[in-house]
Amino acid sequence: MSTDKTRQSDRVALRVPVEASWYNSSGQPVAQTVETLLISRGGAVLRLAEQLATGQEVLLQRHMSDTVCKTAHATVVTEIDRDPRGFIYAVAIRDPQPDFWDIDFPTPAQAADALARMLMECSFCRRREIVYLNELELKSFEVRKCVARICRHCSAPSIWTEARSEERGGPERAEASDLSSPADQVQPSRNRARIKARVLACIRRRGFQEEIAVCEDLSRGGLAFRSRNQYPEGTRLEIAVPFTPGNSAIFVPIRIVSSRLIPAAGLYRHGAAYLK
Repeated sequence: MSTDKTRQSDRVALRVPVEASWYNSSGQPVAQTVETLLISRGGAVLRLAEQLATGQEVLLQRHMSDTVCKTAHATVVTEIDRDPRGFIYAVAIRDPQPDFWDIDFPTPAQAADALARMLMECSFCRRREIVYLNELELKSFEVRKCVARICRHCSAPSIWTEARSEERGGPERAEASDLSSPADQVQPSRNRARIKARVLACIRRRGFQEEIAVCEDLSRGGLAFRSRNQYPEGTRLEIAVPFTPGNSAIFVPIRIVSSRLIPAAGLYRHGAAYLK
């Protein structure tokens, strides 16, 4: 993953099986088949059974078929966490290849006019792409769970649906962490017309269990959602919206700017601003 102050691409919570191999301190080769917890254009978050040092070189391989194997050379950036199943590392891919993950990652600058973001798949060629949804696309997904858009690979209009993990069980959620630790900056207040949309969202806060909430409206600068939990003003969270349990998810940082109790529902309505 990039250690620059600015993220080079969105990070997707997606399980992708890869083979990781390296040489241990004794010079012996080690290889493990693992699954990603997060991926980005320039790296990934992996769980490995063995502890590695920062700077350790790791070879990643994706076996697409008996004859096709994609490879990428990566370096361990940091140990994020550990649990009974192993050690969780962020790794950065040296000289990222655009087709290693078979996902098109737009630059974050292209998200300026997006109301939401999803990893979607063309129904014809099965190419995957992070899609920044505008108002019409968000409404289409809310009603039909798909959007119509031009596929650059097919060079034709096609139907796009939400991408699923490559293994059953859906993406496993990594702990919320921002490796670059940028200073919080609220998105500019321009172009903040709010769009009503009732879609699911997933709220992530480090050290707490993830929560499924209902998003009520979205804008280019933020959103409002109802939650069972109260998040005080100023709380920093990560949110994925729209969200479908078991599918891929793209989490982005937000800051709570308002919080009020809805007594009749026993819920809290939160207003949040996107951070960059």
